[in-house]
Formats: sequence, C-alpha cells, structure tokens
Amino acid sequence: MNDMQYTPFTLDEANEIAEDFEDLIDTDFRADIGLVYLIDNVMVCPFDEAGKQVFADNYFKTKDKTGSLRFFKGEEFDVIVFVYDADDETSYAWFDIRSFAEQRGIKYSFPG
Repeated sequence: MNDMQYTPFTLDEANEIAEDFEDLIDTDFRADIGLVYLIDNVMVCPFDEAGKQVFADNYFKTKDKTGSLRFFKGEEFDVIVFVYDADDETSYAWFDIRSFAEQRGIKYSFPG
C-alpha cells in the first residue's frame, strides 16, 4: 500500500508522528472506493511492506501494538493508519500515514 517513494522514519520520528495523528482514532472516513472505514489505531510499524503486513496481521489478532512490533529488529520505521470496514469488522486495511494524509488533504510537515 506504500508506493515506496517515501523514506523511512527513525523510531523517534515515527513515535512523534503517531502521537500527532492519534486524534484520528475512533473516527471514520469514506474511501475513494465508497467504503466507510473506522480508524482503529495509528501506529509505528516497520518501513518495508512485508514487515508492515506481518505487523498488521499480528495487531489484528492481538490488538497489541507494542507486542506486534517486538518481532522487528530493524531501524527503519513508518506509521500506519489501521482501519476496519464499518460494515464488517473482520475486514481490515491499513494505509501508510503519508499517503493517508495526502489523500485526505491533511497538511503535515513530515520529516525526511
């Protein structure tokens, strides 16, 4: 879900960004495809796509963002917006924070 045009964040940068966007939690939005999503969390995750998917899968199963990041030993991070389909909480998705902000018209000065 990330087109890889972005550079990774440090852990400190990612933590600060996730904190800055935590007001999005428990809000909803309509996606381009017409689905309504509920924002469950905004979280620090690995930067690479495979790591993001493992993180998201673990978080979906456990709802433990700290525990879901423990497997990751790298130094390159990103932030994702983790969402559920408003009509089906067994269906989840995630969006990297920069793409999400761009698509939603949110102005934010990301590091890097």
